[in-house]
Amino acid sequence: MLSGAAALCLLRRNRAEGSTTLLLTATMLLLVAATTLAGLQFLLASRQVTTYQLEQEIAFRAAETALLDAEAELMAALRNGASGVDSRLAAWPLPGRCGAGAQRGLCRPAANIQPPWVDWLDSRRPDAAIGIAMGTFSGATLPALPAGAAGAGAMPRYVVELLHERPPGEWLGSDYASGKGPRLRFRITALGIGRDAAVRSLLQSELQP
Repeated sequence: MLSGAAALCLLRRNRAEGSTTLLLTATMLLLVAATTLAGLQFLLASRQVTTYQLEQEIAFRAAETALLDAEAELMAALRNGASGVDSRLAAWPLPGRCGAGAQRGLCRPAANIQPPWVDWLDSRRPDAAIGIAMGTFSGATLPALPAGAAGAGAMPRYVVELLHERPPGEWLGSDYASGKGPRLRFRITALGIGRDAAVRSLLQSELQP
């Protein structure tokens, strides 16, 4: 039989071993929990990046569609105006202002006045007051998407600025139809918005027919 001192020593050793085992178990559980949490954070971050890239792609494609529509609409207005059946480009607003009616979406830049499309850079401001929606004059629409497909939730918009002026009365004269004289030069700025209105894309091009 063990003496009292030996039994007490054995009991203390068993308690120490039990404490060590408990500490190791707790440490392993903490490591597993930390690893699991890190994995979840990585998955969430990856999903957010993928979602943002998709939103950016949707916004970019929408802006690209509006840009092409604006170019086609301007070319049609120039052709029809030269033949006298379209008055869209017959008059322009004052410098620093944008037009109304048939001149909706047409603006003239002015010194010390920021372009109208600058407000599109701020997602907190309303977009409908700037430019016109794609298809306003051309009748173009966004393609219908099948159920479950991701696409733009708002119609893209564009604004046209006149960068090169011709003398009064020569906006769409015979020299345009015959290819003589200076050409008009436009700057087109298009806005595309993703499913999230805060994700947007702006594209610009210059058109000189």
